[in-house]
Amino acid sequence: MIEMDNKGCRELLIHRMTLAVITSIMLQLFVVCCVVLLTNLSTDYAHWLEETWTIIMSPRMWAYIIMLTLVTFLQSFFCSKNYLRPPLYYKSRFAKLCMTLRIQSLHQRAFYIAIGGILVWLQLSLRKESSSTTDCSIVYGMYSIEEYYFLLFSGLWSGLYFSFKIDTFAEKYFQFPIIAQSKFLQLRRRFYIMFPTLMISSLWSTLYFMAIYYFMGSYFHEALLSFSTQVEVKPLDTVSRLLNLSLIWQLWLYQFIFMLIINYTNTLFEIYLTEWTPFKFGLSGAYTPDSSETTLIDVLSMDKIPIMQYLGYLDLVTLAQKDKMRRSMLFTLSQPGGHPYNWNCVVQKSTNLLKKFSLDLNAISTKSQDQSCYSTLTARVPPVQQSKYIYHMRKLVPDIAPIPVSEDVREAPYSGSFIQKFIKQKKDAFIAYLLSKPLINYIFGEQDDNKIRYALQNGQLMIWAAEAISSLTVFSLSEDSYGIVQKDVPVIINTLLSVKQALDKLSKSAMLARKMQADDKLIREIFISLRSAIKRSLYRIVTNFEPYINDLSLELPIIEQLQSFLNYKE
Repeated sequence: MIEMDNKGCRELLIHRMTLAVITSIMLQLFVVCCVVLLTNLSTDYAHWLEETWTIIMSPRMWAYIIMLTLVTFLQSFFCSKNYLRPPLYYKSRFAKLCMTLRIQSLHQRAFYIAIGGILVWLQLSLRKESSSTTDCSIVYGMYSIEEYYFLLFSGLWSGLYFSFKIDTFAEKYFQFPIIAQSKFLQLRRRFYIMFPTLMISSLWSTLYFMAIYYFMGSYFHEALLSFSTQVEVKPLDTVSRLLNLSLIWQLWLYQFIFMLIINYTNTLFEIYLTEWTPFKFGLSGAYTPDSSETTLIDVLSMDKIPIMQYLGYLDLVTLAQKDKMRRSMLFTLSQPGGHPYNWNCVVQKSTNLLKKFSLDLNAISTKSQDQSCYSTLTARVPPVQQSKYIYHMRKLVPDIAPIPVSEDVREAPYSGSFIQKFIKQKKDAFIAYLLSKPLINYIFGEQDDNKIRYALQNGQLMIWAAEAISSLTVFSLSEDSYGIVQKDVPVIINTLLSVKQALDKLSKSAMLARKMQADDKLIREIFISLRSAIKRSLYRIVTNFEPYINDLSLELPIIEQLQSFLNYKE
């Protein structure tokens, strides 16, 4: 489904996605059997069960199974794209709109519309005596032609509503279970969480479709009159006909089943793909694309396949806290007197990941402070006629251009770099002028909220990286017989402190305060969990290395920052 150089990685993902598809088909067949049982409800229980069994074992049911399998495989293809590709960053609302209008995005929306219509059509075909040309009298289990197409088009509407209600093109956050549980327990817990939400969402979808049909149903009724003579005289787009409880129940049921099947498939993919997998250590830390076996060092480098990188750090934090035998393998040398390749690669990749994360947070906080300072200054200082002062402040030292070298005096004004720089300055000034307009900035301006969300979307990786290297550092006091970890303890402490400072700076910025006030549950949970994990990691190292703090060759400002942890004041 995607290009993967490593054979072991490809086999692992294909195996898990295949199991997710098979489980999804089995659950959907169970749901369909329950629907057939409910829709053919009768007071004659023996006849009811016999009729239901006949429908389930009929050739129509087997045709339904084949069609459902094809639909599920198509849905699994789009699920794999969402789970296996790196998340995209939408700089502005216009960029997000352009992304939703791409051919691939339109194909995905069309797929959901088609699958909604196909599911309703298959479920209607399993009803007893159902036909698009039945008698006009409404009997239980029988439809008029307009009611049949009314329910059929409601399936298309459910796909359209779902494609706009659920932003399938947004960043995908991997939800790993906090406590290791079986797949059945995870699925049951997810079902209890999503069931009330799906009921309410399908109810709103039903009400919207009934309202649309009430205003647009006359055009549909006239179109049916031109193609069929069996339409009843009284149209369906009336209040009395639309408020038929049996029709509303069937309409809501098909909306609910569609959303349940789509969410169940996505949930099963997430449950299977996020299952913990132990990876082996290689002889070296180099990435080996020709190897048939995926090592832990390999998956820690797979930032192009996010789910594999998540599984790698999940295995790293698991062995760091629970697996003594594998930790001993990590603390060994490649050969007597050799280098600790595995440890060097693990600590390098983990610290680099945390350093990059802290740099991204500092960039967001710095820009937020610059914008707030600029807005404060422009609000307090009245405008002046002369525009030669930056930020409307008087400059005590005039700007003096540096004197160029004599041999470059003739070439600088005419060089291509000067012309390009001049054009770029004019272009940036023109763009800045356009973005100063509120409406243009709303559509084309960069959203600060998206920056925070995009930066914190890998918060789980940062939590695992910090927990892993801090736990390994602590266990090295008793298990590292070669002393290979001691040389990296100052780097680990400095990295964790830099992440803590970046998080503290971001928490004080007005940007995150607005995001917190907007009740963004995901951002709030990731941010709070990340701050707690960083502090917990620092406490873990400081409390165990307290007798050796002065022997770690730490700088004086770093030791002063660690005093709050030594005194338990953080």
